[in-house]
Amino acid sequence: MPKRQPKVYATLRRYFDRSELVMLGFQQDGSQLVKRGAGRVIYATASSLNGLSWRVTPLVKHWK
Repeated sequence: MPKRQPKVYATLRRYFDRSELVMLGFQQDGSQLVKRGAGRVIYATASSLNGLSWRVTPLVKHWK
């Protein structure tokens, strides 16, 4: 039986401020901010080109 490929969710159109992401539970992980759930599963990642505005890419459905 072939391995199932992980689903890909679209990057959100909205830009977030760093303080908003911290309030949502994101933590610094290298150059990205990540939101982790139970068992340290990564729910979403946020990346930024300028450090001021961040784009969120969900890795699971209903990541908030």
